[in-house]
Amino acid sequence: MEIANATIGVLVENQYQELEFWYPVLRFTEVGANVVVIGPSATTTYGSKLGFPVEPQVAVADVSPDDLDAVMIPGGFAPESLRRNADVLKLVRGVHDAGNVVAAVCHAGWVLASAGIAAGRTLTSVSIIKDDMVNAGAHYSEDNVVRDGNLVTARLPNDVGFWCREVEAAIADLPERSPEDRRKLVASKPVSAVYHAPAVVRQKAAGAGSANYLQFAEPQA
Repeated sequence: MEIANATIGVLVENQYQELEFWYPVLRFTEVGANVVVIGPSATTTYGSKLGFPVEPQVAVADVSPDDLDAVMIPGGFAPESLRRNADVLKLVRGVHDAGNVVAAVCHAGWVLASAGIAAGRTLTSVSIIKDDMVNAGAHYSEDNVVRDGNLVTARLPNDVGFWCREVEAAIADLPERSPEDRRKLVASKPVSAVYHAPAVVRQKAAGAGSANYLQFAEPQA
């Protein structure tokens, strides 16, 4: 598949790592792919580890696996929330099971484990979650970037350029869609790296007396 004909979903949640999110968004937009930012809500602002805000273009519940040729999962601490979202896991598993590309970097290996697609695959990740990958049944690699069929994984922000190169190669191995079947998922609003104030990520209990803490981003004036 030509990269200009591909639709690539990039997931986002609070505490995402800035380079692991914005680099693929900007790189694949530059080469003409249909890049769509997907989050739990399309009307909520999510903050990065350093407070870089982003508002998703589409809510994950509104995306079908058939809409995507690839889904990319940035790291940071966002995967801790993404892996607890049933719609995220359904989307990632559906893209994988259709034979399309699933890419994860750093802590995003957690999402592959929770989606049940890590077992028997050769994967890498940030070393701190190596045990999680092994316990999920993956063959763990110390390489910076690993491609195993339609799964492409990388370790750290410094590896993101090589990660994207392998993702593009994996997309190139996909069959072309028919012209009428391309770009079915089209974002109704742009996503921008320009912002006027950071968004501070805070936590709150899911309910009174709950030990389950949820994250939310609070835009600063």
